[in-house]
Amino acid sequence: MKRLLFIFASLILFNCANKTVKKNHSIIGMEFKKFKEIDKLSAYSKISDTTIYGNNSEPKHGILHLRDKKNNLIILKSITSDSKNENRIIKILDTLIIPNLDKPEIITIGYCQINENNDENLIAIVDKTDSLKIQNIRRIWRANTSTNKIETVENLNGINCLNEWFYK
Repeated sequence: MKRLLFIFASLILFNCANKTVKKNHSIIGMEFKKFKEIDKLSAYSKISDTTIYGNNSEPKHGILHLRDKKNNLIILKSITSDSKNENRIIKILDTLIIPNLDKPEIITIGYCQINENNDENLIAIVDKTDSLKIQNIRRIWRANTSTNKIETVENLNGINCLNEWFYK
């Protein structure tokens, strides 16, 4: 009987020792005032920070574009104020990782239109150009402020982007 208990206890210990502990490495849900406060973002540099007003007089959402040596990190964020209404508190709602791009490609945020209507929620990978209208849109996503998700846009019909760096 002792031998059976020993075997049973050994099996339990062996099985418990083989289980891996999964840690949540996601930054979704984290809050900050400045993005460098989050350790996982300390190696990133800010490229742009777009505010989404929608139909509100005060911004409720935004899109933060960060980059490190390997990737572009696009963050959909909510914007609230602290209890004293003195400081903005940013909460990460969703993220999109885009590996660093080839030289002729760039990321543009807030400069695309759907059926000639500006849509500040659009994030696109486009080819650099010297003209006002961008001819080649590689990929596009939409920061959906209803679902708090960054969603892929499959249908590019009616979408065009303007070159934010165009100067005549």
